[in-house]
Amino acid sequence: MTLKDKRIEWKLRFDAWKESGLSIAKWCREHKLNEPQMYYWVQKFEREIKSPDQETSDTQWLTVDMKDEPAQISSQEPVFIHFGTISVEVRPGANMGLLSDVVQILQNQC
Repeated sequence: MTLKDKRIEWKLRFDAWKESGLSIAKWCREHKLNEPQMYYWVQKFEREIKSPDQETSDTQWLTVDMKDEPAQISSQEPVFIHFGTISVEVRPGANMGLLSDVVQILQNQC
């Protein structure tokens, strides 16, 4: 597992812990994770939230030609993203941060 993959994995855990409302100790016990390791990542991500480091951002921009008539997409329909043989269904109201992490993992694997 690359360092980038490990970071993505721990970011997903960090986000899940934050949403749970549980203490780190209890959340780690429930998920059978190493508590000191979780504290390390929590401190790391919280420091980044307070002062974001531009080097940790791997944003890639894609040019979109909007000259053609826009597609008529109902706000209630899911969007499908295909990576080789893998398809991801994104439904309205999806967590965009989580989607971004999933796309990054897929880019590294495909």
